[in-house]
Amino acid sequence: MAFRRTARASDEISAEVARLKEQLAQLTASIEASAKSGGGEAARTVGDRAREFLRHATDFVDSFSRDVRDVAADSASIAAGRIRDTAYESTERLEEAIRQRPLTSMAIAVGIGCLLSMLVHRR
Repeated sequence: MAFRRTARASDEISAEVARLKEQLAQLTASIEASAKSGGGEAARTVGDRAREFLRHATDFVDSFSRDVRDVAADSASIAAGRIRDTAYESTERLEEAIRQRPLTSMAIAVGIGCLLSMLVHRR
């Protein structure tokens, strides 16, 4: 699911970048035309195009940040699920090992308790 969303977001980003490049090229052409003509109408046109380009760039950044946040949330959810599954499986293996060798398990627990006790009393 996250991988499909990532691929879709990547395609959308590529398309948006292409549109922004096109608008930037148009804005550059308008600025050049304005510089050559020196007219007030050309300056207004350049200003309008610059505002439009800025609006599109802002929308793109907002969209990109939402997509990144969504992908990160999906990835974190998948990772949390995997960690939960691994912890559950490890707990079940430990319980099975204790059932198969109860005396050995008890001896290990007593040994760990003695070591911890010695470490605590040294301080």
